[in-house]
Amino acid sequence: MAEVKTEYLTEINQGDGSRQEVAVGFGDNTWIWSADGWDLTRSLRSGSDAPKKGVHLDCELVDIRFDPVKTALIIIDMQNIGLNKALDPPSAPPMYAAQDAILKYAIPAARKLGIQIIWLNWGLTEDDLANMPPSEARMFAFNPDTDRVDYGLGDPRGDPDDPANFLKCGERPNFSRLPGTDLGEIVLEDGSRVQGGRVMMRDTWNTALHGPLAAAFEKGRLAPRPDVLIYKNRNSGLWHDRSPLGEHLRKEGICTLLFTGVNTDQCVGSTLQDANAQSFDTIMLKDGCGTDSLPYAKATYEFNCARAWGFLTSCKALAKAADLEY
Repeated sequence: MAEVKTEYLTEINQGDGSRQEVAVGFGDNTWIWSADGWDLTRSLRSGSDAPKKGVHLDCELVDIRFDPVKTALIIIDMQNIGLNKALDPPSAPPMYAAQDAILKYAIPAARKLGIQIIWLNWGLTEDDLANMPPSEARMFAFNPDTDRVDYGLGDPRGDPDDPANFLKCGERPNFSRLPGTDLGEIVLEDGSRVQGGRVMMRDTWNTALHGPLAAAFEKGRLAPRPDVLIYKNRNSGLWHDRSPLGEHLRKEGICTLLFTGVNTDQCVGSTLQDANAQSFDTIMLKDGCGTDSLPYAKATYEFNCARAWGFLTSCKALAKAADLEY
């Protein structure tokens, strides 16, 4: 068996020419490429005579193999504040479609395969609130003063780089959505009433998991590999090197992350990019991600996840990998 090495890459050719493998990475953080796809299991052995370890997962462009013990399904921000109809969430249908795919395919598959399920939610403390950057406050409480989903940016305006042609719709404050503001009493669809609590703060109704997802989490807490709820205080759950999510992943030896949740191009996307930068394997389950942005925003993330930021697959593909109906 011939072997060619560089500092980062080892090319292994089988003696009979039947199979080529390329090991990419350093030490324990190594993937193996072959014509079958990428092996992310970090197995000690490779080659045609090595036992196949892990689970095969169909992906766009090229398939992968992963180790469920080293893998987590990350479900991001599926909370009342973004999904409960009593709060009139914008453009919610794509988010409900993502919720359905997570419940029907991703969670059952993860449970069967023994994958850790992590619910990553907004949940602020008083210290978080005191250190909230202005950009986050603007995102939550200062909306563009237009009903256009694209704000009008898609309209022809001559040279789009000329300041004379910049869109000037302005913004309208909505302080009822400012983090820390008390939502007061909320009337639910069935007519019942709840206290909404302070916006984005931990242990409130508005930051609780939405509807059937809450039931799935409670059931998961009793699973052989119990579900975990982790809070974040920025769009990304991995925005600094001592984040609760990062510390949990490292403690548990988890290196492969399957991403679902909302919004694809905001909290899901920013967490995925930070995870990729921190050398985690990043895989987007596209039907398990939703956004209230325009379709091209989601498509941009899917395009990049297919190669530049990891891999692109679906909740249905994960169900197939677990030998479940899809």
